[in-house]
This record gives sequence, C-alpha cells and structure tokens, in this order.
Amino acid sequence: MIQVQIEKRLIKSNLPKKGFILRQNPHHIYFHYTYQGKDSGVSTYISRGSKPKTYGDSLVKQMKRQLKLDTNKQVKDLCECPMTKDEYRQILDNQNLL
Repeated sequence: MIQVQIEKRLIKSNLPKKGFILRQNPHHIYFHYTYQGKDSGVSTYISRGSKPKTYGDSLVKQMKRQLKLDTNKQVKDLCECPMTKDEYRQILDNQNLL
C-alpha cells in the first residue's frame, strides 16, 4: 500500500489556486470550492495548530471523501498541483456536483 503524505503548507497555499475560498476560525482553516461565484457544497478543512505539519494517509483519506475524489493520490495531486483547476472542476462536473 502506497503511503501518501501532503505538507499542510501546500494544502493551505495551493487549494485557493484551484477555486477554493479560504475561511478561518480559531481552530481550523476551511476551504469551500466555488464555481461561477457559487459555493458548490464541496469543502474540506485543516487544523490551524502547528502539528501535524504533514498530513498522512488517515487525514488524506478524510480529505478524499470531503473533496469527492476517488483516491488519496488524487488528493495529493490536487494539493501539490499536478491536477489543474480545470481537471478538478471536470471531476466534480462528472459527478453532477456543479
């Protein structure tokens, strides 16, 4: 089984480039995917705390479900930029989520 790890700083810096609006509270940073100015209902979040600095398989698995993706690798690709904004939009569109 392939272990997927994603640095929290990459999640925070790259999801807004993919169409996510960032909202914060004292405990979490929320990312809400918007399309054509509307909230799609697809969202995820990360902790504002200093630990963990890297999200491992269990947290990536939760993000996968929240982001409506099929594999942990897709989450990694979305957060680390091999997956483009248009490719992610197409995945959501194929699931009739937009």
